[in-house]
Amino acid sequence: MTSQKLRAAVIGVGYLGNFHAQKYKNNPHVELVGVCDHFPAQADKIAAELGVKSFHRPQDLLGQVDLVTVAASTLSHYEVAKMFLQNGVHVNVEKPITATVPQAEELVALAEKNNLKLAVGHIERFNPSVVEVKKNLKKPRLIELTRMATYKARGADVSVLHDLMIHDIDMLFFLSGTSEIESMIGTGSKLVSKELDTASVTIKMKNGVVGVINVSRVSSTMTRSVRVIEDDFTLFANTGVHELEKGEKGPGGDELVKYTKWTLEKADALQKETDAFVDAVINNKKPVVTGVDGLVALKAIEDVQRMIEG
Repeated sequence: MTSQKLRAAVIGVGYLGNFHAQKYKNNPHVELVGVCDHFPAQADKIAAELGVKSFHRPQDLLGQVDLVTVAASTLSHYEVAKMFLQNGVHVNVEKPITATVPQAEELVALAEKNNLKLAVGHIERFNPSVVEVKKNLKKPRLIELTRMATYKARGADVSVLHDLMIHDIDMLFFLSGTSEIESMIGTGSKLVSKELDTASVTIKMKNGVVGVINVSRVSSTMTRSVRVIEDDFTLFANTGVHELEKGEKGPGGDELVKYTKWTLEKADALQKETDAFVDAVINNKKPVVTGVDGLVALKAIEDVQRMIEG
């Protein structure tokens, strides 16, 4: 790459897309040329706030960008990402990668064929607590992931599996060191929407690790945590506030169990995700979360949904 700045844009600048655009603005290697949204007034508003051009159709960005982030609705991910990949543009797409597995498979193949970077926004890979947990693991036996959120209409166009659990599926694969599932059992309920609002699943991985995932988007409180059991220690991380606690065998006497607690500094995970994508493009590196990672997570979520809904 030359020293010239990469030209970037964000497609879909609702709540999350607006943040994506800000992160591009913060990256010294990028020029944010514009933002695009299906709703012209929204595109105009965010463009004015950021001092960039407003676009109302993604195709109008062709020839003006080197990389894009697609943060529009899940149902539009496939068409938008495909158009850019067909036209030589690197793509970072929000999770889930697409609405269906065949769509994701097509995007992965297209990116490979055209030698382009396809990254997926599984942001928890950039959460300092998750990175710290991974660093401490030796041979996990059980990984328990909990994610509870209050109800918001935003995101309710898909199930809680595609909205929330997909983060935890990707984390389970990341922390356990495999994405190969041996068996699973679980249940869920549709409390207020047409799609699942709560779900719990127990997954046995082929390497013997057991994953327990509990998610809800109709909780009264917000909770995000990881608990790991190994033969000689337990580790708990409150991944929302970056507080960790490790329990292991103590020296004896009154201290049969020794607890170590520590807190990590807060970090801007979305900025880290954006910077990593830009770095992958500049230095021709594999993205931290690849299109294949996004595809594997989506396949697993579809398996969970089939199992729960019978």
